[in-house]
Amino acid sequence: MTLQRTSSLTAFFVGIAFLAGAWAMYTYLSLPIAAEAKETELWPSVQGVITHADVSQTESDGTAMYALDITYEFWVDEQAYSGSRISLTSENSRTSNFRAIKKDLKKYAVGTAIPVYYDPELPYNAVLQPGADFWTYFIKYMPLLFALFGLLLLFGAIKKFILLLIALFIGLNKS
Repeated sequence: MTLQRTSSLTAFFVGIAFLAGAWAMYTYLSLPIAAEAKETELWPSVQGVITHADVSQTESDGTAMYALDITYEFWVDEQAYSGSRISLTSENSRTSNFRAIKKDLKKYAVGTAIPVYYDPELPYNAVLQPGADFWTYFIKYMPLLFALFGLLLLFGAIKKFILLLIALFIGLNKS
């Protein structure tokens, strides 16, 4: 009986920790990233040009991972800027799909003129694709999985606690 109470209590506190972590992750990570992605849709754009485009390769657990390594230049108020982000979350995006990277490499070939969307308050903060992408939504909704896991742990612990109370109540009534 002691082991069951200990594991139920542990599950309860771990569930609370998961819920608190999910809330913190959502509040301090997910919401700001999603809000900034939404803001990029309102950013002005200027014509820019791709100055460097290549594929970088790393290895992760024996699998080749590829990323598009690009640089572009653009002008805002007679000031030159350079950028390297395609979207807000693309900076560290890697994939094992070499074909997808090669397709993007053709799209962003050196010398290609492209619209660059920049933050009017911080023009060096720029992207080629404004708005949310897959990773933005992934980051936004990932805390829900933590919250769901926390709720499952809490409900399981509460269920065990209620069953324990019922058993104690029935045991007391028999005496």
